[in-house]
Amino acid sequence: MRTTATKLAAVVGLSAMLVLSACSGGDGGGDAATNPVTDPSIGIAIDGTGKAVEPTQDTVVIEVFSDFLCPWCQRFEEDHGAELLELAGDDRFDVRWRPVAWLDRNAGGTEYSTRTAMLLLHVAQESPEHFWDAVEGIMAIRETGPSLSHEELAAVVADLGVDGDLVAAQDDDALREQVLAFSNAASALEVAHVPWVNIDGEQWDWSAEDAGSVVDAAHAALS
Repeated sequence: MRTTATKLAAVVGLSAMLVLSACSGGDGGGDAATNPVTDPSIGIAIDGTGKAVEPTQDTVVIEVFSDFLCPWCQRFEEDHGAELLELAGDDRFDVRWRPVAWLDRNAGGTEYSTRTAMLLLHVAQESPEHFWDAVEGIMAIRETGPSLSHEELAAVVADLGVDGDLVAAQDDDALREQVLAFSNAASALEVAHVPWVNIDGEQWDWSAEDAGSVVDAAHAALS
């Protein structure tokens, strides 16, 4: 796991067409009260040390739209998670994680996308110092995650050092409404699939052969 205060750690059997279809967005309605750390119109803005970031006009914004059940989101996290943490620790950049729950239809009725997004929002609000570890830790169990009970999934997050009733968090109505609001915000921004990455307002195609690193792409946006 990553230890954000001291170091950076390294953050599929489907065709690209099937994955893109599975990871595409849907429609829905609903609003939710916002928390300064987890505003659906902004995203989860937490720096590399686990502190909330106040969005400004003076930074290059990197937005990551992601679903914890998406295999390509897991691949993106594996390839670029450490780079995002590096950027989050640089005052010139504002990294915003924007969870969605579009893939519950593929979770066998377990609402895995929603429950994991709820847990991430809980961590961001209640234990932000563990946020980046939670992203990595939850992504790492994607393949078997939907089979986990509330208690088993809670244990995965608790093992990262997160306190609180992580079982109850998966049934919290306010957190559920926030996840819906995050998902709807992504749809309103015409995010077509996940992972979807915007750098300084422009989509960055991380899967392109010449994409390079997200760090390079972010630094290019400084000029």
